[in-house]
Amino acid sequence: MCGRYSRGQKDLFYLEPLMSDALDPRFSGRPEIFRPSWNVSPGTLQPIIGPSGPRLEVWGFRPSWAVNRKVPMMINARLDKATTSTWKALFTAGRVLVPADGWYEWLPIEGKKQPYFIQANSGAPVYFAGLSTARPESDIAPPPGTVYGFVIVTAPAESGMLDVHDRRPLVLTREEASEWLNPATTFDAAVSLANSAGKSSDDFHWYKVSPGVNRSGTDSPTFNEPIEASSAAQSPRN
Repeated sequence: MCGRYSRGQKDLFYLEPLMSDALDPRFSGRPEIFRPSWNVSPGTLQPIIGPSGPRLEVWGFRPSWAVNRKVPMMINARLDKATTSTWKALFTAGRVLVPADGWYEWLPIEGKKQPYFIQANSGAPVYFAGLSTARPESDIAPPPGTVYGFVIVTAPAESGMLDVHDRRPLVLTREEASEWLNPATTFDAAVSLANSAGKSSDDFHWYKVSPGVNRSGTDSPTFNEPIEASSAAQSPRN
């Protein structure tokens, strides 16, 4: 699962690794939208990267049918649900990247929720596989409570990452990110990529961080720093 993540850099930090002859040169535009945040929360406006470059969207998806059924806003899309009516069209034509430095998960310790920051051993940036639900503007206003934005694709958290949570964001390599964004990538190819790609748990480390990150709306670069020197780069069970 991914319910909170960090994106603490700005300017072209998240775009430069994607710039190549194979990718749209418009990636170099709009660096100003990457305002640093170390506590990115659902429901907020955040930068994503689409096939033609970066843009801002709300993190969340709640279509009118979900409003009518009183279904809460969705922030993640399970990879194993890719063929369902809710997600298939987005896996076909709504693929985006969500740039980040890492993400947070929580464990119950002594009756309290202890946050851990998870990051790649290779460092930032990382790219979550995302799906954009945004629709063209219409003269017909959607029902109150409707949200069209982006969601993060999640996959099973295998191996040691089960100590943190049973699901994790699908993190793509730069080459996989390029294929994910390519409009020519078909639905079947995108699902195949997602099922075979992504970094393994051995590619990450995690450590305890400040409980200050527990509160949505608070923000500080210290949220990425280990609160115990001995806990850095360790599994929560150690």
